[in-house]
Formats: sequence, C-alpha cells, structure tokens
Amino acid sequence: MTLLRRATAALLLIGLPLHPTVAQAPAWTPLPLLNGDADDRTRLGTLLGRAGSARFLLRGTSDALDSLPGPPSRLRWALFAPDVGITYNSALPFSLNDGPLWAARGWSEAIRTGVRAQWGRFSLVLAPELVATENLPYELPPLPVQLPRPPGRSVFSTPWHVGDYSIDLPLRFGERGFSRLDLGQSTLAVDLGAVTAGLSTENEWWGPGIRNAIVLSNNAAGIPRAFVRTTRPVRTRIGTFTARWFLGGLFESPYFDATWQNDRRSITGLGTTWTPAGVPNLTVGFTRAVYASLLGWEDIFGHALDVVRDRGLYRAPGDTIIRPSRDQVFSFFGRWIFPADGLAVHAEWARTDPPRSLRDLLTNPNHSQGYTLGLEWARPVRALRDAVRFQAEVTYLEKPPSYRNLPEVSWYTGAAAPQGYTQRGQVLGAAIGPGASSQWMAVDYFAPTWRVGVFGGRVRWDDDALYSFPSFHDNKWCAHDVSLFGGVQGAVRSRWGRLEAAVTAGQRLNVFFYHLTWCGSTAARQDILDVRNTTVQLRFSPR
Repeated sequence: MTLLRRATAALLLIGLPLHPTVAQAPAWTPLPLLNGDADDRTRLGTLLGRAGSARFLLRGTSDALDSLPGPPSRLRWALFAPDVGITYNSALPFSLNDGPLWAARGWSEAIRTGVRAQWGRFSLVLAPELVATENLPYELPPLPVQLPRPPGRSVFSTPWHVGDYSIDLPLRFGERGFSRLDLGQSTLAVDLGAVTAGLSTENEWWGPGIRNAIVLSNNAAGIPRAFVRTTRPVRTRIGTFTARWFLGGLFESPYFDATWQNDRRSITGLGTTWTPAGVPNLTVGFTRAVYASLLGWEDIFGHALDVVRDRGLYRAPGDTIIRPSRDQVFSFFGRWIFPADGLAVHAEWARTDPPRSLRDLLTNPNHSQGYTLGLEWARPVRALRDAVRFQAEVTYLEKPPSYRNLPEVSWYTGAAAPQGYTQRGQVLGAAIGPGASSQWMAVDYFAPTWRVGVFGGRVRWDDDALYSFPSFHDNKWCAHDVSLFGGVQGAVRSRWGRLEAAVTAGQRLNVFFYHLTWCGSTAARQDILDVRNTTVQLRFSPR
C-alpha cells in the first residue's frame, strides 16, 4: 500500500466515527492554519481597513478561533473538520512553511483533524497531524564540496556547517519513506483575565513577513512549551501593547549524530508589539529567542529567564576557545498600513550577536544581521466585492560585509547547542534557512468564494557554505546554488468545502554546489548539475 493510500485510509479512520448528534452545535469547525486561504483573506482585510496592523505580527493557530457558543459554565465542544494536504515534488525536496511535514521528493501528505472544547476559563484544542512522505532518492553533494564531518555524524547530515558552529539540517531524512504522528496545533490554556497561560505545541508566526519570519515561523514542527500571553491587547495612554513568553524543548532529528548526551535543548522566547496612540495602523515590535543545551529535561526550568539574560561565556576544560553558554536570535520589526491607499509596508531587522557597546553598534551595525523588507498593495474592484492584490518581499540572511572585521557565523547555527536553531531537523525561523537570500512577488485576484494568482521567486541557498569550502579557485561566480521558480495558485469554497491548489515550476541551478571548479572554462562547466523540479500542492477541507 502506498503512502498516499495509507494517508487516505487514516483520514477515513479518523473522520468516519466523528458524527456528532444534532444537539451538538456547532457540529464542525474549520481548523485554522497559518498561511492558509482563510488566514490570507484576513491579511487582505488589513489592507482594506477591516482589521488593525497588529493582527499579523504575533499570532498562533489558536488565535483565529472564536469562542464557542453557549453559556461559559457548561462544557462546549466541537469537532474540527478533517483537513488533508498533498504535496508532490518531481525531482527534489521543496518544503517551505509546512509545519511538521518535510515534503521530500515524491508524494507527501499531511492530515489534520481533532476537537476543541471550552469550560469556564479553560480551553482545549487537540489537533494532531499525521505526516508521511515517500522520500524518493536524489543526488546528494559530491565529495569535493563536502567538509569532514565530526565522528558520529549521520551521512545525511549537512556536510558544510560541521565546525564550532553547526546545525541539524539533514540534506535527506533517511533513505526510505516514513510517517509520523505529531501533536500538531494542540493547546491547553486557562484565561486568567489579563493574561492566558497554558501548554501548547501549535505553530506561531512572529514578525510581519509574508514568506519568511526570521525568529519564529511554521517551517518546522511546533515547540512543546509552557506559555503566557496577553489575553487581549493592553490599552494605555501611549498606545496598545501585546506580549508573549514561552519556555519549551527542542528535539534533534534522527539524522544528525549518534551522541545522545547532547540531544536535549531548551528554548525561551519573548515577543512584544506596540501600536502608538493616535497611529492605529502602525505597529512595531521586538522578539528574542534563546536556546541552550541541556544535560536532562529536569534542568529546563533553570532556563526560564534566559530570554532576559546575556549569552554568557565559558571555556571548557582543555579548550582554548571561549564559547557562549547560550545561542540567540533577536529582531525589531514593524508594519505600517495605509488603508486609504490599500498599501502596507513591513520590515524586520535581526541579529544573532548583540552589539557589545554603542561604539560597536555604530561602527558595525550590520554585524550578524539579517533582514526582511516587503510591501503589499490591494484595490477593491467590481463594486467592492472583489479585490486585486500585489505582494513583494526580500529576505537576506547571508553573511554581511562586516565578516571582514569580525568573525561571522551563519544564521541558525549554534555553538552552545550543536543542532542550532532547529526542531527535528527543520529551521524554526525563515524557511530559506542559513546563509540564504530570497526575492518573491505575487499577484492575486480575490472574489467572495474563490481566488487565483501567479507568483515567482528566487532563492540562493546557504551561500555562506560556498565560501567555507577549500579554496580550489577564488572565482566562484558559477558555483552558487540558486532556485528560480514561478507558478499559479488558487482556492475555491463551495458547499463541499474549501480546496486550495498551487503548481510551481522551477529550476535549481548547480544544486548542492555540485560544480566547484574554475568558472572560465566551458569544458569545466559541463559538470554543473541543474535540476528541474515541479511541485504540486493540494489542500482540501470538507464543510
């Protein structure tokens, strides 16, 4: 039985028994997902003046759920309509912002369903996800562009970030297909008035980015964590504030190393936003995430306040290198909406190494930096029933020129935690990953029950790695690993449910830095490996 058939059978097993009685209202509710069609329409609404600027800066899956009808003193519950997503990659993995799913070559599936309940101040969202992938073979990097891996590292682990700063970012998740059940978008919370606290594994998106969130996104499985967040925006004389804090644990993928003593990591995150009084369409914010290795899970509570501490430095016995005891990323961001013009601009500026002084900041402001810049524009058409929208975004996480003066490390790699800023082998932040840059734009037409659009983009993958190879030749202009892609996307709602679809056609140039010789010779360039890849994505949720 193929993975696709197994996934379909699992959907039937999950969905068939769930037939609530007529008295249970509502019988079914849709499961909101970050970056889905419903989420995208809400973002469009902010451009047209239907929501404030803070809505899309710090958000989780459960934030989109309204309170269930009925008296709070009684138990109220509803079922999530099953949601099935299917991805096909013809030649190479292409998986961005897919949560716990890693869409390898071949067919991949993600099935989501569950239940939500409310009683008094307590609420429960139980929404597990079953993910599966065929994981068909494809050509991995040749030996000339691989650096010696430390003893015990998997043959599937990255062959590039293998020194003092490393990362758990496998080039392939094993040599055969696999499936896994993840807790997915699950949350147990209690409303304490001004704040809400609880336990969660749901994905969150921190920052204004459309395609890339530098500090926290839904590119990996959610973090098992305890959290506290403001229940609703806090209004003061100087403006409106929101805040989130969490303490969680990160897990290593099976394709990193065989050293079990370093498998555990803590992560602490803090995010805040401020909408100034009198400027309701401008929101600025700050986020920071700090992660560190653990000897045992019982030590995790000692890291609850890491997010407000400095990185700390130590020197191991017999070691000549001073290392940080914790790794971190932080960002400042903002989004400004001009509803009268249907325009919004956003930016996020981030660093992995905080400035040591004001002098350091002024002389090396771009040290360890990454950034995202973007804009959106929408115009109502057809008596305000429909709308056309344009989006564009640029993200840059490659080493800045300041590496000539100060040591620079690649984004999302770690010294204190060798797995870096990852969860189960996938980056927690921007989907393009370490040392990368991207440009993307899209045009969409929205009608009340459907939308259709086109998009195109470019990603230069892990360019920092290219300059860590032994210098065969100084000239490497033809050795970059670059994806160029374009496609069509759309969604339609009917009495049967919601269907979303996207088809992406692209070419990855010099995949995995396959060519690393003199660029000036025609004969030498014959060993360049370019791969054409077609990605088909479907997602269906019945009503």
